[in-house]
Amino acid sequence: MSIDTTPSQRDPDSSLLEGLFQLVVSGHTGGREFDQLTHEVYERLLGAYAVTEGKAGTVFNRTAA
Repeated sequence: MSIDTTPSQRDPDSSLLEGLFQLVVSGHTGGREFDQLTHEVYERLLGAYAVTEGKAGTVFNRTAA
């Protein structure tokens, strides 16, 4: 059994992380592309795992399933 990992078959989130990883590995962390990818990944993580604070400091996950 093989897994097809061609770019057209990849999950968009995986592609973002792969692009970010490749830039880091190659040492290209000072450019615009790196900044854009970092921002996009951060926003997606924030949207997926953001928490809000309720009464008495109780923390609620706003995206709970």
